[in-house]
Amino acid sequence: MKRRSRTFRRSPSAIPPARRDGFTLVSVMMAVMLLTVGLLALARTQSVLLGAQATASSRTSALSVARAYMEEVRARDPWVLTSESQTRLSLDGRVDGEGPLRRTLSVEAAQDNLLRVTVTVAGTRNDKPVELVTYVYRGAR
Repeated sequence: MKRRSRTFRRSPSAIPPARRDGFTLVSVMMAVMLLTVGLLALARTQSVLLGAQATASSRTSALSVARAYMEEVRARDPWVLTSESQTRLSLDGRVDGEGPLRRTLSVEAAQDNLLRVTVTVAGTRNDKPVELVTYVYRGAR
């Protein structure tokens, strides 16, 4: 006589946890937590980058204004160069009483017939100001 083999079906709750398909609640919560931490780090990085971009833009404007003014000062007669007090400027370098940029000019005698000329432009943010220094030779009068 032939023997029949019987196949028993187990209920899903009888299958050991290691053999069940799908994810557990703990693994899903851990994945969500890791995703949240990653997104928060990405958002923080984005805000830091925006601040750095604003600082770079402000310093670029200040440097452009300082270079243009330094060339203007170098074109003047060296015998009449004098220091100037703080002047408020617009972003394109025009004098503006409410402008975001502040420019000063300092002229000091370095040696006989040699002047040290410093143009300082402070930007819209409270960053380190841009400072350009040049020496102007007066020559004989």
